[in-house]
Amino acid sequence: MLRSATTNRRLAPGLTSLALLSLLAACGGGGGSNSSDTNSSTTTSAPAIPFANSGNGPQITVQPADQTVSAGQRAFFFVTAPGATAWQWYKNGVAIPGATASSYFAGGAASSDDGATFGVAVASSAGVTTSTLARAHINPNADGSPPAAFWGNVAALPAATNVMTVSFVNQTGGKYPDAQLFWKISATNASGGHVNEFHSVADQPVYDMPGINSARMYFFIAPNQAAATTSNTSYYDFIEFNVGRSNSSQPWNFNGDTTRVDAFGLKLAIRLQCADGTDVQRGEDYGTFLEDRSVTFQKYLGEVSATFASTATQYAPYRIVEPGSASNFAANGANAAYYNAYIDQVWAANGIDENIVPKPTPFLRFADGSRPDLIAAVERHVAEKPGTFKADGTLTNPNFWSTVPQSAFYPAEPANQYAKFWHTHGIAGLAYGFSYDDVGSHSSDVGCNNPSHLIVAIGW
Repeated sequence: MLRSATTNRRLAPGLTSLALLSLLAACGGGGGSNSSDTNSSTTTSAPAIPFANSGNGPQITVQPADQTVSAGQRAFFFVTAPGATAWQWYKNGVAIPGATASSYFAGGAASSDDGATFGVAVASSAGVTTSTLARAHINPNADGSPPAAFWGNVAALPAATNVMTVSFVNQTGGKYPDAQLFWKISATNASGGHVNEFHSVADQPVYDMPGINSARMYFFIAPNQAAATTSNTSYYDFIEFNVGRSNSSQPWNFNGDTTRVDAFGLKLAIRLQCADGTDVQRGEDYGTFLEDRSVTFQKYLGEVSATFASTATQYAPYRIVEPGSASNFAANGANAAYYNAYIDQVWAANGIDENIVPKPTPFLRFADGSRPDLIAAVERHVAEKPGTFKADGTLTNPNFWSTVPQSAFYPAEPANQYAKFWHTHGIAGLAYGFSYDDVGSHSSDVGCNNPSHLIVAIGW
């Protein structure tokens, strides 16, 4: 990550969107409302709610939607039916035991699940209504990356006159035209001059980018350019990057990432191509791009505990914020002590000297960034084993991260469940979920010499 002056500070909490809180509650959100398929066996007993319309059942206002997942991921389905008091989910026409909530997480997907149908019967005292059927699709790319067509006609991109060609791809699923997608960069170029570009994708779908010092490129969905702002009631996001070289005899180097360190605002993915054959993709996975924004919010609320629900409701429907920006995790918030017992355990088990490394304050606000391994291990809940750290907070084994697979991260609370979600739904399981998520090479950072193309996909 390109660490800016704001990297290690926490943003001030904001106001809750009451309208969306009501919407999410109606959808069954807020953590703990979903059923989960932990046993794929079926049952021959009669379901409590048959999959058949009867009487004057509740009206379904939001139907279950198709899901695309990679092998091992869990498809998520939800229904909105005001007035419903009972639910029964079905897979391929067979009632799923225990799947009796308004939302449902299927078990880890296998190739045999491709095309499986999921539906739900919702009931009230007046009758039963059945939903339309949603399908599960299996992404053939095991890392969750999209098909080649997702990136547009890359072969037709013009060669750069400056350093590299940047192109912008509208992947909002037809919800917004290119004229309502905007990109903006305000930075200093390699010669010290000012770069100031602000365009719609319709007006400028390709940018001939010069060398640019550490910068952010912002993306917006808005009715017009004047409405494309970085307020908490705007749809926006950004990538970070640097395009530079030490002197004119050296090749240009690109280093950049998609980031969730501050918040999720828009779905973003990047594809970097370079003269040495580098062709790498990072960002939200294909299934996340395909689903509607409302599904992503609901899925997030279903995967995190109720303690983290505020991160999705505080600025909803515009943003899901990192925990340090959620009011309940602030110093005087209801969950200010969320990490306290674990921090005490880590410091005691490893004999960490508080005079050298003070314990962090809420939410994991460390005194400085001089102990990135300790910060990352606490965020990921893998720091508590005695002997992992020295008294000065540095690793006892410099190769520690090669001994801990990513699958072992976030095993229990307390843990940064916000970051875990973006890893679960990131291409190759990589994401920038907190400031030092690059520790152990688990971030979305990419780089190369002699960059040729950067394709940015913007989703809803």
